[in-house]
Amino acid sequence: MKQVSYMIHLCLLLLLHFQLMGQEQWKLVMEKDDIQVYTRINTVSSFKEFKAMMQIEGEVHQFLAVLYDVEGLSDWGYNIKESKLIDRPHNMIQTYYAVAKAPWPYKDRDGIYLNQISWNKESKVLLVDIEMLEHDLETNDDYVRMDGYGYWQISAISDGRLEVIFQMQVDPGGSIKSWMANMFVTDSPFQTMLGLRNAMQKKKYQGKTYDFLID
Repeated sequence: MKQVSYMIHLCLLLLLHFQLMGQEQWKLVMEKDDIQVYTRINTVSSFKEFKAMMQIEGEVHQFLAVLYDVEGLSDWGYNIKESKLIDRPHNMIQTYYAVAKAPWPYKDRDGIYLNQISWNKESKVLLVDIEMLEHDLETNDDYVRMDGYGYWQISAISDGRLEVIFQMQVDPGGSIKSWMANMFVTDSPFQTMLGLRNAMQKKKYQGKTYDFLID
């Protein structure tokens, strides 16, 4: 049994090694308005993965207030034209639906987003895992259903200052070719980060507090 367990462990290590070998390093493709955007190609998809980073003034409570305001996503999310909450059984998980505009002649895209939230009080890091669920709602013939995964990572680096990381791997589905989608892969993270920074300064997100974030 020990030998079998060792062989399984070795195979998993080798699989991870080959995955990492086939995965490119992050490449900085945009640095503007104190926002850095990186892309890379990985072994999972021909669509590039992106990562955006910035530092902003604000509190983790403010970010959560923005995240929980699903109906307000169209005010700051890049090309989002419609959004609605599906379920939030408690503060650590929510599922929502959103429709994103696509350039002509392509159909608009829709997606079902599952957010799973965790808070590390020692490191003061909020992690929001994002999983796009393809089949939790019936598809609409007017839209093409997207697939993907990613996360938000919000780190309190000092009083009143945050480091924000937004990373996603998205397959837009349908007939959009990967080479075409990859040409515009910097727009979504950059504009989303700009929108988030502006949204967090709105009065309706100020003064919110959440018990699980309080030491």
